Amino acid sequence: MKKILILCLSAKLLFSNNLELRSYLGSEYKSYLKKANNKRSNNKAVTFQNELKYSLDSSKLYSKIDILKDFTEKERDYFNITEAYYLYEFTDFDFYIGKKIIFLGSLEAYNLVDIFNRQNYQKDILSDYKKGAYLTGIDYYFKDDSKLNFYIKGFEEDLNFASEKSPYYAFGNLKYKKKPLFSNRNETFSFLTTYSKTYDENTVADISYGLFYGYDNYILFKKIANKYRSFLFQSTKLFTYNTFVIDSFLFKIEGSFTKIKDDKEVRLDDFYELGFGLEYTIEKIIKNHNLGLIAEYYKSNTELTNMNNDLFLALRYSLNDADSSEILGGIIKDFENNEISTYVKYEGRLTDNLKISTDLRYINSNSYLNEHLRFSCELKYYF
Repeated sequence: MKKILILCLSAKLLFSNNLELRSYLGSEYKSYLKKANNKRSNNKAVTFQNELKYSLDSSKLYSKIDILKDFTEKERDYFNITEAYYLYEFTDFDFYIGKKIIFLGSLEAYNLVDIFNRQNYQKDILSDYKKGAYLTGIDYYFKDDSKLNFYIKGFEEDLNFASEKSPYYAFGNLKYKKKPLFSNRNETFSFLTTYSKTYDENTVADISYGLFYGYDNYILFKKIANKYRSFLFQSTKLFTYNTFVIDSFLFKIEGSFTKIKDDKEVRLDDFYELGFGLEYTIEKIIKNHNLGLIAEYYKSNTELTNMNNDLFLALRYSLNDADSSEILGGIIKDFENNEISTYVKYEGRLTDNLKISTDLRYINSNSYLNEHLRFSCELKYYF
């Protein structure tokens, strides 16, 4: 009887008009044209993603599953439930529980206030792929179209990195253990609250303020018995991220102040981070294509970030098609350490079901990467 009931419920779900399914199967290739001599020259992998949305009158179920299988480096393999949460809509607020990505930020090169979710380092350490966080929270909507969010984050997952033969292995000849250590020995919850409001009368603007208390987005590493361990420390952050639109100009600001929680194992000073951005769009430069001119500057007084005195310049060529195809090329100059990073990337659709993303990146730094040149390409077939 139980099996029959489960089959009936599954069939009802699968054939419901309230169900949306979207998946892709991908092929990923990375070629390392400049690297350390003892590191691998390429990675070849298959990727898969499935998104599920199931909507009822006042609630929604959402899940996103990501799978990667690397044929050259098994340490990159993963099966991630990136997001899986339940949403219930009340009159004035939404309630969430499950695993979710909360995006924070406004800048292009680096979102210094995007502090809630950890990065998926197995996918790509040079790009921004986030992993969902276990949480419960609410989004409360005021009558003036502003919004207050409050989230409680549960436990931190293991932090996985590439293998010792990867160009992105930062621990030299020593091993790395993926289980993180915590500054207060026993893991506790993290808390995030944000307030945001949109203005569209005289000047179009999105203003957001936030407070975070918990395990900082930056990671320290400790060497214990010839192995490196990731070490998570606690902090309190006050932050803001804002955008202002004036004619064809888009102004962006991000800023934060971090107060480190006192701990005998953490020898860090409190620090600030600031980012200012300007984007000017030349519309219909060719047919309906737009050209964006981007400039951003980052300043900080901590060595935890690579963006402590950096200038970012970029061009964005948007085709304004149904798939938002664009070419983005940029350069980052680090005046503090005399380092440079450049990239060109393209994302678009080849056919109705086939999408391509490709990039070429060059880095010349004082870090373990030294001089690094990489070409990567991923094809995704949607069904």
